[in-house]
Amino acid sequence: MALFGLLTALGGGAVVMLYLGAFDDPQVTRQTTESYRIAYIENKGSYSNIEPVFNQVAEHLKKAEIEPGTACALYLNSVSEVAEEDRISRIGYIVGRTDYIPSPLEELVIPSREVAIATFEGGTLLGSHKAYKAMRDWSRANGYQLSLPALEIYHKNGVVEYQLPIHKQY
Repeated sequence: MALFGLLTALGGGAVVMLYLGAFDDPQVTRQTTESYRIAYIENKGSYSNIEPVFNQVAEHLKKAEIEPGTACALYLNSVSEVAEEDRISRIGYIVGRTDYIPSPLEELVIPSREVAIATFEGGTLLGSHKAYKAMRDWSRANGYQLSLPALEIYHKNGVVEYQLPIHKQY
Protein backbone atom coordinates (compact mmCIF):
# COMPACT_ATOMS: atom_id res chain seq x y z
CA MET A 1 0.00 0.00 0.00
CA ALA A 2 2.84 2.42 0.85
CA LEU A 3 4.50 1.61 -2.47
CA PHE A 4 1.26 2.35 -4.32
CA GLY A 5 0.97 5.70 -2.50
CA LEU A 6 4.56 6.58 -3.35
CA LEU A 7 4.11 5.70 -7.02
CA THR A 8 0.86 7.68 -7.18
CA ALA A 9 2.54 10.74 -5.63
CA LEU A 10 5.52 10.50 -7.99
CA GLY A 11 3.28 9.99 -11.00
CA GLY A 12 1.09 12.95 -10.02
CA GLY A 13 4.16 15.11 -9.48
CA ALA A 14 5.50 14.14 -12.89
CA VAL A 15 2.19 15.06 -14.54
CA VAL A 16 2.20 18.47 -12.83
CA MET A 17 5.83 19.07 -13.85
CA LEU A 18 4.98 18.06 -17.44
CA TYR A 19 2.02 20.49 -17.44
CA LEU A 20 4.20 23.34 -16.15
CA GLY A 21 6.79 22.66 -18.87
CA ALA A 22 9.59 21.53 -16.57
CA PHE A 23 10.90 19.13 -19.20
CA ASP A 24 10.63 21.53 -22.16
CA ASP A 25 13.15 24.06 -23.40
CA PRO A 26 12.09 27.32 -25.08
CA GLN A 27 12.78 27.72 -28.77
CA VAL A 28 14.70 30.93 -29.57
CA THR A 29 14.63 32.64 -32.96
CA ARG A 30 15.57 36.03 -34.39
CA GLN A 31 12.66 37.81 -36.03
CA THR A 32 11.46 41.17 -37.20
CA THR A 33 8.12 41.64 -35.49
CA GLU A 34 5.00 43.28 -36.74
CA SER A 35 3.89 46.53 -35.17
CA TYR A 36 1.70 46.12 -32.08
CA ARG A 37 -0.97 48.50 -30.78
CA ILE A 38 -1.67 47.94 -27.10
CA ALA A 39 -4.37 49.23 -24.75
CA TYR A 40 -2.84 49.18 -21.28
CA ILE A 41 -2.68 50.33 -17.69
CA GLU A 42 0.72 51.23 -16.26
CA ASN A 43 1.60 49.19 -13.19
CA LYS A 44 4.25 49.92 -10.59
CA GLY A 45 5.48 47.04 -8.47
CA SER A 46 5.95 43.32 -8.75
CA TYR A 47 5.95 41.73 -12.19
CA SER A 48 4.44 38.54 -10.77
CA ASN A 49 1.03 39.76 -9.60
CA ILE A 50 -0.44 41.33 -12.74
CA GLU A 51 -3.63 39.28 -13.20
CA PRO A 52 -5.84 41.94 -11.52
CA VAL A 53 -4.49 44.54 -13.95
CA PHE A 54 -5.38 42.33 -16.94
CA ASN A 55 -8.90 42.07 -15.51
CA GLN A 56 -9.19 45.87 -15.18
CA VAL A 57 -8.06 46.43 -18.76
CA ALA A 58 -10.45 43.75 -20.03
CA GLU A 59 -13.38 45.40 -18.20
CA HIS A 60 -12.65 48.80 -19.79
CA LEU A 61 -12.32 47.24 -23.26
CA LYS A 62 -15.60 45.35 -22.88
CA LYS A 63 -17.39 48.55 -21.82
CA ALA A 64 -16.15 50.09 -25.09
CA GLU A 65 -17.46 47.00 -26.94
CA ILE A 66 -13.97 45.75 -27.76
CA GLU A 67 -13.35 42.07 -27.18
CA PRO A 68 -10.07 41.64 -25.25
CA GLY A 69 -7.87 39.59 -27.55
CA THR A 70 -4.31 38.63 -26.84
CA ALA A 71 -2.95 39.68 -23.46
CA CYS A 72 0.53 41.15 -23.21
CA ALA A 73 2.87 42.85 -20.77
CA LEU A 74 5.73 45.23 -21.46
CA TYR A 75 8.37 45.14 -18.71
CA LEU A 76 10.46 48.30 -18.65
CA ASN A 77 12.96 47.51 -15.87
CA SER A 78 15.54 44.83 -15.23
CA VAL A 79 14.68 42.65 -12.24
CA SER A 80 18.37 42.55 -11.34
CA GLU A 81 18.74 46.36 -11.30
CA VAL A 82 15.43 47.78 -10.02
CA ALA A 83 13.78 47.02 -6.68
CA GLU A 84 10.54 45.08 -7.00
CA GLU A 85 8.37 47.91 -5.67
CA ASP A 86 9.84 50.36 -8.23
CA ARG A 87 9.45 48.24 -11.38
CA ILE A 88 7.24 49.65 -14.13
CA SER A 89 5.19 47.52 -16.50
CA ARG A 90 2.44 48.19 -19.01
CA ILE A 91 -0.24 45.53 -18.78
CA GLY A 92 -2.93 45.13 -21.41
CA TYR A 93 -4.16 43.68 -24.65
CA ILE A 94 -3.19 43.92 -28.29
CA VAL A 95 -5.99 45.80 -30.06
CA GLY A 96 -6.89 46.58 -33.65
CA ARG A 97 -5.50 49.58 -35.51
CA THR A 98 -8.84 51.42 -35.42
CA ASP A 99 -10.21 50.29 -32.04
CA TYR A 100 -11.23 53.13 -29.75
CA ILE A 101 -9.25 53.00 -26.52
CA PRO A 102 -11.40 54.24 -23.63
CA SER A 103 -10.12 56.21 -20.66
CA PRO A 104 -8.41 55.44 -18.28
CA LEU A 105 -6.59 53.04 -20.64
CA GLU A 106 -3.56 54.33 -22.47
CA GLU A 107 -2.33 53.51 -25.96
CA LEU A 108 1.11 52.27 -26.90
CA VAL A 109 2.33 51.45 -30.38
CA ILE A 110 5.41 49.26 -30.50
CA PRO A 111 6.94 49.59 -33.96
CA SER A 112 8.30 46.71 -35.94
CA ARG A 113 11.69 45.77 -34.53
CA GLU A 114 14.33 43.04 -34.56
CA VAL A 115 13.99 40.78 -31.52
CA ALA A 116 14.99 37.49 -30.03
CA ILE A 117 11.82 35.51 -29.41
CA ALA A 118 11.59 32.56 -27.05
CA THR A 119 8.36 30.57 -27.08
CA PHE A 120 7.32 28.39 -24.19
CA GLU A 121 4.19 26.46 -23.29
CA GLY A 122 3.70 25.90 -19.59
CA GLY A 123 3.76 27.84 -16.34
CA THR A 124 4.73 31.49 -16.73
CA LEU A 125 7.03 31.57 -13.69
CA LEU A 126 9.08 28.65 -14.96
CA GLY A 127 8.69 29.87 -18.55
CA SER A 128 10.08 33.31 -17.76
CA HIS A 129 13.14 31.84 -16.10
CA LYS A 130 13.80 29.39 -18.93
CA ALA A 131 13.00 31.83 -21.75
CA TYR A 132 15.20 34.70 -20.59
CA LYS A 133 18.09 32.32 -19.87
CA ALA A 134 17.69 30.76 -23.33
CA MET A 135 17.65 34.20 -25.00
CA ARG A 136 20.76 35.25 -23.07
CA ASP A 137 22.57 32.07 -24.15
CA TRP A 138 21.38 32.46 -27.75
CA SER A 139 22.46 36.12 -27.93
CA ARG A 140 25.95 35.32 -26.65
CA ALA A 141 26.35 32.44 -29.09
CA ASN A 142 25.16 34.55 -32.05
CA GLY A 143 26.87 37.89 -31.32
CA TYR A 144 23.82 39.90 -30.27
CA GLN A 145 23.17 42.17 -27.32
CA LEU A 146 19.75 42.05 -25.66
CA SER A 147 18.00 45.19 -24.43
CA LEU A 148 14.82 46.27 -22.71
CA PRO A 149 11.88 46.59 -22.71
CA ALA A 150 10.79 42.96 -22.65
CA LEU A 151 7.45 42.14 -24.24
CA GLU A 152 5.55 39.02 -23.21
CA ILE A 153 2.57 37.95 -25.31
CA TYR A 154 0.22 35.45 -23.68
CA HIS A 155 -1.54 33.52 -26.44
CA LYS A 156 -4.88 31.89 -25.64
CA ASN A 157 -3.51 28.44 -26.55
CA GLY A 158 -1.14 28.57 -23.56
CA VAL A 159 1.99 29.54 -25.51
CA VAL A 160 3.88 32.55 -24.18
CA GLU A 161 6.07 34.54 -26.52
CA TYR A 162 8.96 36.33 -24.78
CA GLN A 163 10.57 39.12 -26.83
CA LEU A 164 13.69 41.20 -26.24
CA PRO A 165 15.07 43.73 -28.73
CA ILE A 166 18.49 42.76 -30.10
CA HIS A 167 21.43 44.62 -31.57
CA LYS A 168 24.37 43.03 -33.37
CA GLN A 169 27.62 43.36 -31.44
CA TYR A 170 30.59 44.46 -33.53
